[in-house]
Amino acid sequence: MDENAPPDGDTTTAPRVLAICAMLLLIALIAFSLRLYTRLRPIYKLLVEDYMIALAVAIEITVFSLMAAACSSGLGRHDFFVNSKDKEKALHYSFGYYVIGLWTASLARISVACMLLRLKSSMAWQIPMWSAIVLQVAVVFGSNVCQFIQCHPLRAMWDMVPDAKCWSPRQMQIYGYLFAGTGIVCDFAFALLPMTFIWTLHRPMLERVLMAFLMALGLFAGGVAVVKVYYMHTFDLTSVDCLRSLINVALWSRIEELVLITAACGPYLKSPAERMLHKWGVPIFKGTWLDMTTIHTRHDDTKHDGSHQLRVTDNNTRGAEGSTASQERALHSWSHSEDCRNNGREVIQVVSV
Repeated sequence: MDENAPPDGDTTTAPRVLAICAMLLLIALIAFSLRLYTRLRPIYKLLVEDYMIALAVAIEITVFSLMAAACSSGLGRHDFFVNSKDKEKALHYSFGYYVIGLWTASLARISVACMLLRLKSSMAWQIPMWSAIVLQVAVVFGSNVCQFIQCHPLRAMWDMVPDAKCWSPRQMQIYGYLFAGTGIVCDFAFALLPMTFIWTLHRPMLERVLMAFLMALGLFAGGVAVVKVYYMHTFDLTSVDCLRSLINVALWSRIEELVLITAACGPYLKSPAERMLHKWGVPIFKGTWLDMTTIHTRHDDTKHDGSHQLRVTDNNTRGAEGSTASQERALHSWSHSEDCRNNGREVIQVVSV
């Protein structure tokens, strides 16, 4: 046996990596399907954030396919046992999924930002959300530009080209750090900012805990991105065993993207989560909803019968409670049955006091 051969022989980590990614992809697809269900029933209410996450899911499926093709060509194996033609194919596929994979993460974050935009109308809330959207678009475009100009000719990214000029490994890492850094900041901000008012909502404690948990799923994506940065720092495309080390970066990049998709769908899973908890014996969160003929009013009309409070909700609520009410309506729009009007009738909720 060649003394330069790796001691563990011709082994590969690709099956384990693909199994992990396939499992997370399945979870993300289930979360996305449930989100679509809540947005299409009982009425059709797809908005721009729903189309953004749908596009992210479509791109991620393509990314996973390209990664599987790269693994079949040698990604995850030791370079020593991979012939030059297969290595070229593996690196070519890897370049493809890295270019479009950035869009999965950015579109998922943009989807969350668009959702958060609807929670408050104040400039102090709107400006940071719009800034985050613009930042994500700018960073992903900038990263793609860097990917296409870092080697001349571009083919040198996956093939041995004489006299090719490429950036140094450190220069290649800079735009990766920038993309990951802005993503981490956005992930933590999107997860933590809603906590500032979720706890002020006039909802049961258990329901607020559930909403906070679903909103905080983005923290997991931020944590995964930190791990990904570590593997980016240790990776060197010019190393003698790049296929073996590249798959680690690929794994954590896919985990980040799939967790982001799941986290972006999390807030819309409130109603399915409520029904599941109810089947397990947890009291349902909602009050009793009754229908009545349309009532025109400028303010909430409140009547007391000693044990219950009758609240008429409409779109003309004003005053200090108006802001909280609008936030509650925006939060409940994630559920499939809230914020509905049918046949000129308004909804009245009986809330225990």
